[in-house]
Amino acid sequence: MRRSRCTAVILLLSAICTLWQLGAVAEDVDTSELPHVDSCNYCYECVPMRPPAADTTREAAARMRLHHLRRLSQAYSGVASDGAVAIEPEGIQDVEWANEPDPVYEAAAAASGIPGALTNPNLVHPELIQPSDHDEKQLKPNCTRCTGCTTVLSDMHAEAIETEGLEGIAFMHGKGATNGWLFFGNVAGSNKRYIVKVYCMPYSKLHGRPQTCASKVYMERMRLMMAQVRLADECGANGITPRVWIAPVNAIIPNGTFLGYHVRWYGLWMEEAPGITLHGLFVTRGAERAMFDLLTNKINMTQVVQQTVLDLLTAQCDRHSENVFITPSGALTFIDNDRALGVVTRCGSDSMLLPGNRYHTQLRLGYWGPTMTFYETHGSNPGFCTGPIDMRVVIDYRCYVPDGRIDRNYYPEMRSCMKALARHAVADIMHRYGFTSRKPAEILKRRSRDMLLMGFEAALETSPPRSAPRYMFQQQPPCCNIVMDIKGTPMCATCWKPIIEPLKDSVKDMDSKVVDVLVEPGE
Repeated sequence: MRRSRCTAVILLLSAICTLWQLGAVAEDVDTSELPHVDSCNYCYECVPMRPPAADTTREAAARMRLHHLRRLSQAYSGVASDGAVAIEPEGIQDVEWANEPDPVYEAAAAASGIPGALTNPNLVHPELIQPSDHDEKQLKPNCTRCTGCTTVLSDMHAEAIETEGLEGIAFMHGKGATNGWLFFGNVAGSNKRYIVKVYCMPYSKLHGRPQTCASKVYMERMRLMMAQVRLADECGANGITPRVWIAPVNAIIPNGTFLGYHVRWYGLWMEEAPGITLHGLFVTRGAERAMFDLLTNKINMTQVVQQTVLDLLTAQCDRHSENVFITPSGALTFIDNDRALGVVTRCGSDSMLLPGNRYHTQLRLGYWGPTMTFYETHGSNPGFCTGPIDMRVVIDYRCYVPDGRIDRNYYPEMRSCMKALARHAVADIMHRYGFTSRKPAEILKRRSRDMLLMGFEAALETSPPRSAPRYMFQQQPPCCNIVMDIKGTPMCATCWKPIIEPLKDSVKDMDSKVVDVLVEPGE
């Protein structure tokens, strides 16, 4: 399987040149003598073809929906071993709430422009997102050149991306800590670029060795991400998180050790977030003034408050600044929402937007660096007033709401959304958002109820699921205005004294077996 690095580079350059010349679709190339990618094991250069005509695609998608709806009713009848319950249409109590999603899902799929796209999480199943013929495929010959790919993948980590409107400031996409393979992806014949995440590759992204696929786990992650897009829409925060679809990927791996491997199953297609990540902006030399202007003058404060509420509502546990994009106008997009709704064990929330969370505290104390050293040295002095600060600390809801408190004063659509979640049965919530087990639905129901009855701040402190000690810190005071000193160092505009706490990553969770009671079994 392994080829020399030199050969791989040559083949990669050849493929790139070919795609550049063809504009991602082979209109003028005679492919009649080329083997189809389906008849090859590896194919080192795949001349792309347009996907099937729209009508054919719609018919195929309709058949697929019917097929999987039947499988759904069979697979989830009765109580599953993981505690999932039967979710049959006739069991839904609120007819309007239960039946409304179908046209919405279909319209969203059609609007994507991705042939075969699915936006209804109930239609995502393990067999869709993994190869079914890996062993048989290995018996076929390797092909130098072939045709038949309807998707064009490219390496999203190969070069820095310059943000339009922030000339001279560029960033690199992170490779991510999960074992999903990330690419830029185009439908052959289209210039629109997506982020495509392929799960269940037979080889590990991290070390290249063969691996088995936890397809049920990845299915649930995909469903969680799709559900959160719908939730954001229903809570009046549409556009705050990228749209996602499950859709066919029919392409070859464009680079690396497995150049030419044929991906031929469904992947997660995501809108490409506009702008630059907050982390990319922070680490770019020369971007300090642009960052200062964005965060103090242009940032969309409404979106900060909306996502803060959503992060608590969904028990978000991976909201750090690499997962937040900002545009030159200050608009925000929050990506990578797959570590929420109970995915992370004993984590009720971990977000840079939520005071008292680990990520929120890390920004303010600057662990591992000179900022923390400065505060440890000078913070306890009686005359101490303020010191160097990370500019990202102004992204704090307390800076944007009256008296620094949300309490029960949610935006109207957010309030209506949480009221619906609080009053519906867990089974109804599962069906609406495509959850396969009770826990995500229980979290949404319990958090909605607590946030409405107790207010935001009290729910942040006490609403289950509760976090293990390593995620919990004292709430740092807000720093809402920053200034730049003569050396360009950002500092809080008013006296700001942090609460010094050691990092708790090594603190053991003595209550790891504790299970929060979120709702009663009959709810």
